[in-house]
Amino acid sequence: MKISFDTEHDSFDSVIHAVQAAYGVSYSSNGDAPAAGGGEDDDYLPGKWTRPRLRKLVEWLADSDAAVAMRYIAEHAPAVDLDDVFEHMGAHTGIQDFDGKAMGGRMSAIGFARNAIGGGVTGPYDTDYNSRKYRMDKKVAEALLEEMDAYANA
Repeated sequence: MKISFDTEHDSFDSVIHAVQAAYGVSYSSNGDAPAAGGGEDDDYLPGKWTRPRLRKLVEWLADSDAAVAMRYIAEHAPAVDLDDVFEHMGAHTGIQDFDGKAMGGRMSAIGFARNAIGGGVTGPYDTDYNSRKYRMDKKVAEALLEEMDAYANA
């Protein structure tokens, strides 16, 4: 990522905000130094996720099959067997023998949403092919489930 600023036109706060956003550090214009990754007031979750970014992810996916799968993964964080997710998705979609190929097509929506959100976020989950598990950080899972519930109740 490249950023530039013009000291004659850009305010100090806007420049600092841009630099901090580029490096994934929360910004406060109240004069306090930002917490360096992981402080109590730090709104960043693992993978550079924030509540607003998770909210965008939820809105992007809305009521898709990818959202159903992601909810299941989050509910079973930090790890769930791929086969358990396939079984859940098979029951949800009515597709017999739901497999990785069927899953991959649906989960690609999460990758597209992540790319659209930007900000250097990683995937909200990892696929561990060696252990045949989906893995999601518990903090990300908790925040994601809260955002999904808020969206559903809005």
